[in-house]
Amino acid sequence: MRESLVIVGGGIAGLSLALQAASEFDITVLETEFQPGYHSTSRSAAVLHIPFENDVVHRLTLESVEFFQSPSRGFNGIADSMSTLRVGRVVGRPKIEQFFETWIERCPWLVRLSKDQLLAKCPILSSDFTNGVIDCRSLHLDVHHLLTCTRQAFKELGGRVETNFRVVSIESVQGSWRLTSDNGSTVHADIIVNAAGAWVDEIAKLAGVQPIGVQAKRRTGIRCKPEVFSSSWPMCYLITDDLYFKPEGQSLMLSPCDETPSEPCDAQPERIDIAQAIARLEENTTLYDVVPEECWAGLRVFVPDQCPVVGYDCNHPGFFWYGAFGGFGVQTAPGCSKLGARLLRHAPFTDTSLTELELSPKRLMGSV
Repeated sequence: MRESLVIVGGGIAGLSLALQAASEFDITVLETEFQPGYHSTSRSAAVLHIPFENDVVHRLTLESVEFFQSPSRGFNGIADSMSTLRVGRVVGRPKIEQFFETWIERCPWLVRLSKDQLLAKCPILSSDFTNGVIDCRSLHLDVHHLLTCTRQAFKELGGRVETNFRVVSIESVQGSWRLTSDNGSTVHADIIVNAAGAWVDEIAKLAGVQPIGVQAKRRTGIRCKPEVFSSSWPMCYLITDDLYFKPEGQSLMLSPCDETPSEPCDAQPERIDIAQAIARLEENTTLYDVVPEECWAGLRVFVPDQCPVVGYDCNHPGFFWYGAFGGFGVQTAPGCSKLGARLLRHAPFTDTSLTELELSPKRLMGSV
C-alpha cells in the first residue's frame, strides 16, 4: 500500500510536486481558495530568466528550461522565446558591468549593447540610457495554461484537488496527520507537504513545527495601453532595480519592483506604488499620460538566503517543507518538483548540480 501524502497549497509549486510524485504516493492537494493558483501563481510576471537571483536559483532554472522548451504531451504552447534587456545610464555602468561579469561565464550568450543598439531594440527608452546587456534566451510563460495542464495531468494519474479547504487544525495521530478545515472536513495522511506560499509558517505552527522564518513581500503589477506600442520590444529592466516593463499581448505590463514586507494576505495594490510605477515609466521612456487599465499585487516569499526550502523538517520526519520560492516559483517549478519528489522518496540526488543541503531546511537552523 502506498503512503498517503497531502500537499497544503495548490499553486504551481504544490501542483508540480504533486504531479511528479503521483506515481509513488496517494496524493491529495488542499487549496484554501476557490481555485488553485489564486495567489502568487496567477500574479506572476510570467517570465523565465536564466541569469537570475543567485546561483541556486540559476541552477534550478537550468533544470527547468528543457521542460518549457520541449514540453511533454499535453503541455504544448506553455512558453515563447523573448529577449530581456538590462539597461543603465552613465552612472549605472558599474552595475551593468557587474551583472555582465557575474553571469557571462554561465550564460555566454549575453551581449553588451551600446546606446544606439539599446534604442534600436527598444525605441521608447530615454535617450540618456547609454549601456545595457541583452539576454536572448528568456522565455515568456503562459502561467494559466501551465497550471491548467499540470492540474489535469495530476488528476489523470488519480490525484485529488480539494478547493475551499482552509486548514485550521493539524494533529499528529498515531504516526500520521489529521488536517481539519474550517467547515469540519478532515483529511488524513502519512506525510504533509507544506507548499502554502506566504502561509508556510502558519501551517507549520498548526502542526507544532518550528517555523523557518519566511518574509512575504508585496509586489505590484500594472497593465496599460500606451499610444506607442510594439509587441516586438524586449522586456526592459532598469539596472537600478526600481522598474521593469514588457509587452504582454497588446498591452504593456510594468512593475515598480516594490518589495514591501507584508503579513500573509490576499495582496492588493497600493495607490502610491501604482503612481510610482507610472511616474518611473514616464521618467525613463518617451511615453507620457500613461493610464493604468489593470492593477494587482502579489506576495513573493523569501528566507534570508533567498533560496527555496525543500526537504523534510529536521525534527518532524513526516513534515516536508516546500516553499520560499521568492519571485522564481514558476520558472523553477519543473526542475524543483523533480528534486522535491526525489527527496520525498529519500532517493539520492543524481544527474543534478544541486545538493540536498542547498535546499534543505537544515541550513536555516539557528536563523529563526
